[in-house]
Amino acid sequence: MKKIVASLLCLLVVLMAFVGCQSGSQPVAGGAASSGSGAKPTELKMSVTTSETSVWMVGANEFKRLVEELTGGRYIISVFPNEQLSGGDQAKGVEMLFTGVTDVDIHSTIIMSGFEPKLSVVSMPWIFPNGNEDVDRILFNGEGGEKLKELVEAKGAHVLGIGENGFRQLTNNIRPVNTVEDMKQLKVRTPAMAMYVDFFKMIGADPTSMIWSEVFTALQQGTIDAQENPLDTIRSGKVQEVQKYLSMWNYSYDPLILSVSNKVWDSLSDEDKAIFEEAGAEAMKVQVEKNRAMDDEILDSFQEYMEITYPTPEQIDGFKNACKPLYENYKEIIGEDVFAAFGYTFD
Repeated sequence: MKKIVASLLCLLVVLMAFVGCQSGSQPVAGGAASSGSGAKPTELKMSVTTSETSVWMVGANEFKRLVEELTGGRYIISVFPNEQLSGGDQAKGVEMLFTGVTDVDIHSTIIMSGFEPKLSVVSMPWIFPNGNEDVDRILFNGEGGEKLKELVEAKGAHVLGIGENGFRQLTNNIRPVNTVEDMKQLKVRTPAMAMYVDFFKMIGADPTSMIWSEVFTALQQGTIDAQENPLDTIRSGKVQEVQKYLSMWNYSYDPLILSVSNKVWDSLSDEDKAIFEEAGAEAMKVQVEKNRAMDDEILDSFQEYMEITYPTPEQIDGFKNACKPLYENYKEIIGEDVFAAFGYTFD
């Protein structure tokens, strides 16, 4: 009898232990499996043009962190820098976004303008004459930003946030550039954007379009004399190591667009759309703050390599006067309504 009782007690202990283990194995609320469905997280591929060390990645990584956190791990963002998804072809990268091949993307409006020429308005020479003050008022908090979103979204992507590559500056190996006369016959590399080519021709330079990956070698070998880019792009491409002069002329602004393909956007619930919108706006706000905070640090580091000059307001007026016909030439292409959204009106 004692053996039977002992056996029953042992069986009871085993059963209680089994039940205890089962009750402790449920998913933790708020975790990746918080729904209890065991569904696999949705992975989204995100394309970034620049390298891992670029300030663009600040926005990409912050967006990734926020989406994954706010959705409890239901979405995972895989970031691919250096235009890996498009094989280094920026134009193809934009096309892949608009056709839904790429899920999430950060691109400059300069490249996007190849698909919508009206986007070149934001990069017109000195359309933001007062620098970041005008950018914040018109682009980030005004009608210009709304117009930019409208133009991008008409092409097949939903805009989640606007960041910045910054104002584009000029480097060269021939002479300090402070006046229109200093630009004569300077062989300048430009992005593949017709407006830039037209501008540099108008002020007497010899522009040529070239993909970014070829620029360092072309400068080193003297195939070209000059290039223009924001400070962080110059730094991340090590351009300062093969250039002698830097002109801080703030001639053209370069915004970044964080967007998600319509294919992905249309698949999201209203709740997740709100999360993506919140994450996009916050990520690009952080990116802009970081970009602006880095400028002084980058300029200090450039002094070791290049002579840095700052054209006077009168000298900048000389450039503005020389390129006035450019605005007339692009009035029909861009449209007076789009120009007006950015504070420029025709007499």
